[in-house]
Amino acid sequence: MIFLGISQKKFSDEQIELASNINIIAYAQSRGYDLKRISNNTYKIPGYGGLLISGDGSKWNWFSQNKGGGIIQFVMEMEGKSWVETVGDLLGISGIELPTIPKVKSVETKGEMQLPKKNETYKHLFAYLIKSRNIETSVVTEFVDKKLIYEDQYKNCVFVGYDLEGKPAYASRRSSRTTGEDFRGDVRNSDKSIPFYYQGEGDTVCVFEAPIDLMSYLSLLKLHGIKNFSHHMISLGGISDKALDGFLKSQSDIEKIVLCLDNDVAGNTACQILNAKYKTNYEIVRHVPKGKDFNEELKNMKNAMIGMAREPPEDYKEFQDFEEEMEME
Repeated sequence: MIFLGISQKKFSDEQIELASNINIIAYAQSRGYDLKRISNNTYKIPGYGGLLISGDGSKWNWFSQNKGGGIIQFVMEMEGKSWVETVGDLLGISGIELPTIPKVKSVETKGEMQLPKKNETYKHLFAYLIKSRNIETSVVTEFVDKKLIYEDQYKNCVFVGYDLEGKPAYASRRSSRTTGEDFRGDVRNSDKSIPFYYQGEGDTVCVFEAPIDLMSYLSLLKLHGIKNFSHHMISLGGISDKALDGFLKSQSDIEKIVLCLDNDVAGNTACQILNAKYKTNYEIVRHVPKGKDFNEELKNMKNAMIGMAREPPEDYKEFQDFEEEMEME
């Protein structure tokens, strides 16, 4: 057998694994790429439209080119090298001790989630959601009746997600305080693959970052007099897609995803990532809020309606037509 230099060089599985584990961010910095952090979880390289690198340096996506992968694919794409050349170069780079992606440690088995103890009243929850957040009273009452929200003994609002057996598996808390430090966070041992879920019908799910955004959206629908809305609605509890992935696995009839994430850097970036990940199997549509999020849009609408006999202003009439206007590219 004749070998023609590096193009025929073979690598062991251990060598390939070593090359694959080199951190993309560390590599890019060592090669002089102009990295810009756009959120805690994402970097970009200016000049390469839509090319984003995950905050842990393990993967990248170039949305406008429909490309992505790990460090090997990154070097091949950015430097025009073959797979064999790339692995050889990365093995050489590893000799100067660029950081590698840490091995995922085995996770200890979680204990069972325990819902926070209920308060004897709901008055702080109602005051916060209705007066401070402007959510419609009928929406708040419905969620209380369905045991999706309640007030805990520390006057926090608790938002509950249930597994397929109807057992509470996820919960998040948010302070009902309107002054001072704002407290929020998931309850210990919550399963992030279980969403805060408002059950609908049909083949469409609307995806929000937070329960309050979801409830604000329902309030906007009511204010606009939209009565034929029946989509499923979930909250991710952030911008991770664990809850969406878990929901889609449990709901095989879903064909369309409406992304209703915040209109900020983190939300816009997350929409790009989710679109790239799910567009092969689902129709993806985005509804961009007028403002940072749908609660801000709701507040602005309520303020605009003061003195107008509760009639929505004309510039809000297009709310129900968003699907035709906001399709993801």
